[in-house]
Amino acid sequence: MKNILKLLKRINEIHKNFIKKFVVFSLIMGILPLFSIIAPKLIIDEIYGQKRLKIIFIIAFLVLIFDLIRGLVNRLNANLITEAFESFIDIYTFKLSEKAIKLPIEKSDSKKIQDEMEKSHHAIFEIYKVVDTFTISLNLAITGIFSLIILMKLTVFVVLVVLILILLNKKIVELIKKNELDYQKNDIPVLRAYRFFINFSQDHRYFKDIKIYNGEDFILKKSEIFHQKMVKNSSAYYTKNGIYVGLMNVFSNFSILGSLFFLVVKLIEKAISLADFTLYFNSLISLINASKEIQKNYAQVIAFNAQLQSLFDFLNQKEENFDEGKIKNINTEKITIKFDNVSFKYPKSKENILENCSFEIKNGETVALVGKNGAGKSTIVKLLCKFYKPTKGNVYLNGININDIDTKTYYKILSPTFQDFRLFPFRISENISANLFDEITNYQREKMDESFYLLNLKSWIDKLVDREDTFLTFLFSKNSVEPSGGIGQKLALARSMVHEGKFFIMDEPTSALDPRSEQEIFEKMLDISKGQTSLFISHRLSSTKYADRIIVCDNKKITENGNHKKLMKDDGLYKKMYLSQAKLYD
Repeated sequence: MKNILKLLKRINEIHKNFIKKFVVFSLIMGILPLFSIIAPKLIIDEIYGQKRLKIIFIIAFLVLIFDLIRGLVNRLNANLITEAFESFIDIYTFKLSEKAIKLPIEKSDSKKIQDEMEKSHHAIFEIYKVVDTFTISLNLAITGIFSLIILMKLTVFVVLVVLILILLNKKIVELIKKNELDYQKNDIPVLRAYRFFINFSQDHRYFKDIKIYNGEDFILKKSEIFHQKMVKNSSAYYTKNGIYVGLMNVFSNFSILGSLFFLVVKLIEKAISLADFTLYFNSLISLINASKEIQKNYAQVIAFNAQLQSLFDFLNQKEENFDEGKIKNINTEKITIKFDNVSFKYPKSKENILENCSFEIKNGETVALVGKNGAGKSTIVKLLCKFYKPTKGNVYLNGININDIDTKTYYKILSPTFQDFRLFPFRISENISANLFDEITNYQREKMDESFYLLNLKSWIDKLVDREDTFLTFLFSKNSVEPSGGIGQKLALARSMVHEGKFFIMDEPTSALDPRSEQEIFEKMLDISKGQTSLFISHRLSSTKYADRIIVCDNKKITENGNHKKLMKDDGLYKKMYLSQAKLYD
């Protein structure tokens, strides 16, 4: 229950005095039903006693009034919960997104973390249901306690019946709890996959491929597989729960019958009056139902408590530590890079993707990194960007281990363009400057204009209604634009240029361009990065020959190192790849 108490405490911080109001409302809703339990005895006593119709009508009127008050308080409590929990859900949904975006890449890539995130989202959206269950249980507990006090005046037999009922239901409660936890464990990965297909089917970027390759049935069949798994999990869960709750009802009904028999005997023996019989019987029904519902709901509350643990654990995940390195002052007049005997394997992987890789990039040097698919080229870029730490060996910038450099300081030095770059669904200017529209400086706009000119984007930009302030999504503006792959790649390159890092990293920066545009852009990039240390990866070796030096990555290692002429003489993998591609262009 500690997580539910923590949840209520967090809600109380957001919505002041929530707990006080919640407790007061729960007490009122728990106490008011007691009058409906007592009222029949009072009416029967009056009928067999002084027969005052006025008193009987007053009692009946009070029953109606108390019921009306209970309904009103219930509505106020519902409004309180809705208001408080909507605020909580909004805030904590944002916190989840904030945490997800701040996690290190090695964590966000993890299936375990992705499942934890799904559990966290599931916990947030289960709050209403569980709080409703918790509220009902609290109200029943209050009513049940007062009913027990009334019954104890008659005999301890009833207390024994309730204790026996609790013991009989205890095992069932454990089974319900296990069923709840198993359902969460089995359903979360399937739910995450199903949600992926739902989002996938609504993503317009895939529409052309889906239509042209008749992919509708294929996608729907894929999603149906996970839907059926969800149905299977839900069916098993509700079937088991139905059996368990049914057994609890059977035990409760036997308890009621046994207690009713006891009360009837007492009535026949005239040990209690008819009025007392109604009081005790109503109290008994109230107590047994409260006991059964509380035990049943307890299992759900405990399962939700476990879900909340996932939420709090995820929010406590260690974020990207931008202050991990202590060095914040770096002389960037010269930039040198060194890989020193670096080996690396991805988390959960058994095999290295890189083994004992060593190379240097001198100040002002343009180096091309080439190799077959899967050779580890993009992994080298990830290590250079501090997305992962080497399993063995070190990476140095100006002779300093990059792990010792403050990450924010280090990122200011880098100007990367990634193979799988993403443009944000905001304005073009916001994409390139990584600033809010109102915070973009005149200097940044000048640098943008320069990049547009150098990348031959200016004429395209000038045709747009809002020029560089045009949105890249129709979500925010009807004057939006959807750039082609080639234009998108140029915008990503513009972002890298405006960042003004001293070390250019270009991972397949022209893969979406035709050969002529690629040649044109590459020549421009050579001009831009002239005198600046830069590393680029390209499968098109017609471009790499212009680099100062070429490094070949093959079979997890650096196998060749030199300029184009040297590598062509060495008769290695580079020469084979270059000649193979050259035939295609002849």
